[in-house]
Amino acid sequence: MGRRLSLGPSREEVLNQASDFRERFRSSRGFSISPENHEESSEVLQAVCALLAEECTSRPGAVLEEVSDLYANLSRTTWTSDILQEREGVLCSLAFLAWRTSRVLRLTKTAQRWEAEYASVFRQTLMWEVLESVCAADDTLDVAAGPNAPCDSERIFQITLFLQDQREVIPERTLAIAEAFYRLLSESELSLDIRPFFLANAALLAGGSLRQIGRPRSVERWIELAESHLKDDPDPTASLARVSFLRLAVLHEQSRYELVTQSASALDQTFADLGMEEDRVKCRILWAASLKILGRFEEALDVLEAPRAWRHRIRSGLFGWVLLQSGDLHQLCGLHSLALKELAEAERLLREGRQLTGLADVHSMISCIYRSFGMLREALHLLKSSCYEHAKLGLKSLEAHNRMLIAETYLAMGRPHDAETEIRAAIPVFEDEGMVADAVVAVSLLREAIRRQKLEPRPVVDIRDRFRPKK
Repeated sequence: MGRRLSLGPSREEVLNQASDFRERFRSSRGFSISPENHEESSEVLQAVCALLAEECTSRPGAVLEEVSDLYANLSRTTWTSDILQEREGVLCSLAFLAWRTSRVLRLTKTAQRWEAEYASVFRQTLMWEVLESVCAADDTLDVAAGPNAPCDSERIFQITLFLQDQREVIPERTLAIAEAFYRLLSESELSLDIRPFFLANAALLAGGSLRQIGRPRSVERWIELAESHLKDDPDPTASLARVSFLRLAVLHEQSRYELVTQSASALDQTFADLGMEEDRVKCRILWAASLKILGRFEEALDVLEAPRAWRHRIRSGLFGWVLLQSGDLHQLCGLHSLALKELAEAERLLREGRQLTGLADVHSMISCIYRSFGMLREALHLLKSSCYEHAKLGLKSLEAHNRMLIAETYLAMGRPHDAETEIRAAIPVFEDEGMVADAVVAVSLLREAIRRQKLEPRPVVDIRDRFRPKK
């Protein structure tokens, strides 16, 4: 309507206020941060973060000390009517700077503590929902991480954390996004202290997604790319540990379970030494899954004992995976009541965390309990549901495993021809991905299905008999 709208102070004014604020804060560590006063507004605090970001590589020790104090002070305050969660936004920016400077100083364990702190706050913010919308609408991520995006480095860090969680939700789409993300980062100009980290982690996201959808043979190229970038990383230790975990996960997919169990203990200790709690939980879940397939049920339960005790420190979606493996182990040990209780709780937690691959696995495991009680039709229904869900997610290896369980159920129901159909659909997947042990089991089961068809009369013979003259 022709009115001149106030756009607030200029950039220079805000930066001057930020410099004044830093001086007062440094001179009195008890100085309280409050959004009520103009000088302590989120605008000024974000400007403080911008000033500190310029000093990350030149004076990392001083920056780490300053942002740690600011974070501790701000985290003790409550901002009323903070609808846009500006306080959380500032906390994230401070945690990011602490993470970055810790890496420059090669304080790996400190960096991992700040990464975990960042993830804990970030998962509860509106920005997480914004990224979810962006990834759903645009798998190139140009909007979120393009050259003109604000706060490039922190935004890229957010995308990395977001995609790590999304890999268990929609792995096939996450693969497409991770590949586009890697190409985008390859063309971006980033500071040398963080560029190798972001490129390596984008490669690990792509490789991990390929493993998740049952294409383990395609993972090695991305692992090699990640390792090549980490040669230039000032603090590669944590990322190299994640590379080792991905290699173990590939071995598990290739049915090389003994190798997994031989290496998992050392990797678990590495994660423990570095304070990488979520990674340690994932490692123990994989370790227990390999022990389970080898028939070493008690050892597997012992491996899961520690993650069960850490429940209050683990996000609910991840703890759902712990209960999933624990429940399956208990049903294999014949403790069906306990197994059903744990699997039901796992289903609730996985649904809350939108861990769709885990939900499909839960249905497969509950079907095994139904089969043990002779409830074959109910088991078959759950298995077909799980198979459909795995197929929809693009998880071909898990879909193939479901088909094997369906085939076994058909054999128990006296339907060998249907069993043969399922097995023949599964075998090519095992062969394509080098899953030799699974292929051998499938061929053996196929022989049994064919043998039973030869021993039993065909349905067409029974039909003809009904129309023969009675003597």
